[in-house]
Amino acid sequence: MTDLEVLSFISLKMFYAVMCGFIVGVERKINHAPAGFKTQILVCVGAMLFTCIPVIVGATMITEQARVIAQIVTGVGFLGAGAIMNKGGERRNVAGLTTAAWIWFTAAVGIMSGVGHGLVALFVTSTLVAVISIARFVERKYFPSDSHSHEEHPIVIKDKSKNHIRKVG
Repeated sequence: MTDLEVLSFISLKMFYAVMCGFIVGVERKINHAPAGFKTQILVCVGAMLFTCIPVIVGATMITEQARVIAQIVTGVGFLGAGAIMNKGGERRNVAGLTTAAWIWFTAAVGIMSGVGHGLVALFVTSTLVAVISIARFVERKYFPSDSHSHEEHPIVIKDKSKNHIRKVG
């Protein structure tokens, strides 16, 4: 494929991937959660591009694209694990699971855009953001002690030099 053919091939796919990443990023920013606009857009567009590369380079077998998709899922799993590990710190709590799940989901809709179903990816993204927003509202209203928001669980910092613990927030 020439550069113009590649641009034509990926332009609409990229539009959908950027929109999906943006929508997820807005949800994350509104809720003051990690992995906002930039991260979600990069994950989504990156997954879309990796999905398109076998077609762009002329791979003739569908299994080539399937292998790339499988590797995207594995690679994004490492990003998600980093989001979970980053939150654990001294508290030894499992945290960051929602962020990891959003990253994983964003890669999936990026793949969906990459295989040519951007409108479906946009629909799935919008629907999931609405469902998660409703779930977050229900969780905060009816299960406040189970909520994992920053307000209910202040960050605890262990000061080793003074041998005491202080709360932040």
